[in-house]
Amino acid sequence: MGSYIDKALVEGETVIARAHYHWLNWVMPCLALVVPCLLQILSWIYVGADTRSWLNYITIGLIIAGGLYCLWQVIRIRSTEIAVTDRRFIHKTGWIGRNTAEIELRSIEEVGLKMTVMGRIFGYGTLTIRGTGAGIVESKGLDDPKIFQKAIQTAQERLRARLGPAMPRSPG
Repeated sequence: MGSYIDKALVEGETVIARAHYHWLNWVMPCLALVVPCLLQILSWIYVGADTRSWLNYITIGLIIAGGLYCLWQVIRIRSTEIAVTDRRFIHKTGWIGRNTAEIELRSIEEVGLKMTVMGRIFGYGTLTIRGTGAGIVESKGLDDPKIFQKAIQTAQERLRARLGPAMPRSPG
C-alpha cells in the first residue's frame, strides 16, 4: 500500500521533497497518556483505600481520554502527506475521509514561513502556500520548514528554466 503522493504522480513527475512533522508534535499526545498513568500509579502508592476508589474513576477516565487523544493525533500525523514535485505542491490530510490540495508550481504566488522563537530553537514552523485560484494551504508544525520552502522555490526555478519566459516570477 503506497502513499497517496506516490499514487497521484503523473508520468514523468518526480518528488523533489517531502515534509514531515517535527518530533515535538508527539510530545502532547504522549503526555496526555503518560501523566494520567503516573497519577494512577501514584494513587496506588500514596493514597488510602477509602480515597482511592473515587480517584480511580477520575484517573481511569483521564487515561481513556488521553488514549483517545493520543490515537487521534497519531492518526492525524500519520495520515498527512506533504510534498513538492517538479510540477506541483501536494498536501493531503485524512485517513478515512480525504482532503487534498494540489497547486501547480506556476500557480504558487507566495510561500510564507512562520517560526516562533521556540520554533527557531527547536527547528519547526508553519509553511503557508498561497496559490492563484487555489486559496491558502497551511502546514503547521513542520520539521525544518525552511528546507521545504527552499525545495519549493528551487522547483519553481527549475520549472521556469524549462518553460522559459512563459512562467511568471512569483513575488514571494
